[in-house]
Amino acid sequence: MTRTAKQIVDQTHDLAEAFYLHLGYAHVRSQHGNLYESTHPTEQSMWHLACLAQIELTATDPNDALSELDEEQSHDS
Repeated sequence: MTRTAKQIVDQTHDLAEAFYLHLGYAHVRSQHGNLYESTHPTEQSMWHLACLAQIELTATDPNDALSELDEEQSHDS
């Protein structure tokens, strides 16, 4: 099944939030923003771990998907 860049980023973000919750912190994207845009070291680590999981399990780099989304948004502007 082919996933869109948005689906990859959303799935990775959900996974990062699950990792963060495992540490005892609830992160809600609609309230707290995107983990991949955060400057908080733990939030950056959760995004990085979720990216590593995606790369290992699906051979997909979510940061490439983020770049695709940025390109799509710049073309829409």
